[in-house]
Amino acid sequence: MSRIFSISDVHIDIKDNLTKIEALSNQDYINDFLIVAGDATDSLDKLEYLFSLLLKKFYSVAFVVGNHELWLRKTQYDNSIEKFYAINQLCTSLGVHIDPVKVDAADSSVWIVPLFSWYRFPEDGHESLFVEKEGEAWEKCGWVDNALCKWPDSIHDEYDSIADYFLSLNRSRIDARYDAPVISFSHFLPRRELIFNKVEHARHYSNGEHCIPVFSQDPHPWFNFSRVAGCRRLDEQIREMGSIAHIYGHQHRNRNRHIDGITYVSHCLGNVSEQKLLGYSSEPKLIWDNGRIVEANDTI
Repeated sequence: MSRIFSISDVHIDIKDNLTKIEALSNQDYINDFLIVAGDATDSLDKLEYLFSLLLKKFYSVAFVVGNHELWLRKTQYDNSIEKFYAINQLCTSLGVHIDPVKVDAADSSVWIVPLFSWYRFPEDGHESLFVEKEGEAWEKCGWVDNALCKWPDSIHDEYDSIADYFLSLNRSRIDARYDAPVISFSHFLPRRELIFNKVEHARHYSNGEHCIPVFSQDPHPWFNFSRVAGCRRLDEQIREMGSIAHIYGHQHRNRNRHIDGITYVSHCLGNVSEQKLLGYSSEPKLIWDNGRIVEANDTI
């Protein structure tokens, strides 16, 4: 094994997306490792089919759930946490890695460490990635997680936010001793700078002290993604663990940035319109080759 690839937000409920995944080569990646950073499908049957495909195309696969996986639609689960553990059990039964795994390459080794995560709303405290947006009307957005995710009362009783619950599951992974470089991955964003497309915007809004203006090309001026982007404490965990790179998804915007010593990579498949507009490829992104992280496009 010599290479590690990543992809996220494959959304195989979209027929065209599933066709693209099915069309991936059965030979080109047979010795390679694939990281799937969440949002594949909310159907366990389809998730099992996806993994059966990928395990024929790649030497090994690692996965972490996104928000779409925890939607409750036509399901036997009482709440999203129950479904979360059912998905993890499914992965384990199929040989898909949900725990830290050491990848031994020809001339080097690296640890792949999945990190559980969720987003913090601005009402949940300062660790949210929220930045005010001019003209925002959140009540118009119909954020689907609010309708299709259900949380047990015990979590609300014990934790300040859903994000805190998922972050608490990472403690043993953070405290572990790793004898090789670490590449971590999550579904949600760990830093505010990753929200913004242009580096100058990322720098400008990194501290959350400015209001995001509505641009003329903004197709959804009332929607403010930063409300549901991720959580700052996730980045604290990434750095405490000593990751050299972190893979994530969720935003459907690709990034490859080096920030304060860590390379952050997002490589999403997204939906059909995004693929056409942004030129996204269904091929996974190479992130580790011959003992090194592939060079970042931007540095902040």
